[in-house]
Amino acid sequence: MPEQSDALTRLVQEHVGRGRRLTVRAFEERAVDPVSGRRLSKSLAGNIVQGHQIKVTPEVLRAIAAGIGESLAAVRAAAIQQYIGIEVTDPFQTPPGDDDTVVRVAHEVGASAGDLEQVQQVLDNPTPEDDSR
Repeated sequence: MPEQSDALTRLVQEHVGRGRRLTVRAFEERAVDPVSGRRLSKSLAGNIVQGHQIKVTPEVLRAIAAGIGESLAAVRAAAIQQYIGIEVTDPFQTPPGDDDTVVRVAHEVGASAGDLEQVQQVLDNPTPEDDSR
């Protein structure tokens, strides 16, 4: 299995830090979970930006999303990749805004479209033939 990435750290660092649109202080001030009202502490915000391990909770992820102005889905996907070591992707590359059901598949980080071919076959044929014969 490939090494776990620093996807959440990189996502936050794209927005926060020297030469970025947000300072650490501005990130901390904006990073408030819209559901619970929980704020990231100054030290937690700094730890996230510096790439230190943090305790990941739904409240923290929502606060990070609010703080950097990214979608919660993007923040969750980055956290899953960094902390669990799997990637969540759409093997069908469904265009944004499409009204159809969107399928997300959790898989090893770096898996190619070819690696996910079997998943696509299963999803295309939800009632497989009986192979017990």
